[in-house]
Amino acid sequence: MKLIDFLNDIKENEKQVIYYCCKHLLSKKYNIEEGSLDDEDLKELFINYDTFNKSLNDSAGVIYRQYEAELNDVYKEICNKFNVDFDNKSLYEFRLARVVNQDPRQFLDIEDKDTQEVVVQKLEDKINEILESKYYNENKDVLSKDLELPIKTLDLIKSAAGLI
Repeated sequence: MKLIDFLNDIKENEKQVIYYCCKHLLSKKYNIEEGSLDDEDLKELFINYDTFNKSLNDSAGVIYRQYEAELNDVYKEICNKFNVDFDNKSLYEFRLARVVNQDPRQFLDIEDKDTQEVVVQKLEDKINEILESKYYNENKDVLSKDLELPIKTLDLIKSAAGLI
């Protein structure tokens, strides 16, 4: 599919913020006027949450201020466009990467107790977001091992910091 045709379809049928994001993401890698991708590659480009997030991270402020939208909302709509559940493996892997291999010392070295509590709570929220996700719960038997270490690390941090 020609990229310009894809973008024209988005422009006509989707919200302006979706068009802005699609155009921004594509323009980083391709010549929109001349480029083309097969449908599967186009879909993979947008559905891969890590790529999606990195490509649009520099314009998150514009998306939020100008369009009053958030990246996750845009991702949901793009997934919908491609008939893919937004709570998918790619999003799960992105979220998991943000909680694995956390060094407890980085949390325990925070001297201000209020700041420490907020930072630990954010880690706990990220873990809970995974635990409550549809993708995780549908694949819990296979994925539960992925979260054993992050949960143990969180418990260790909370215990050592006196937050339990």
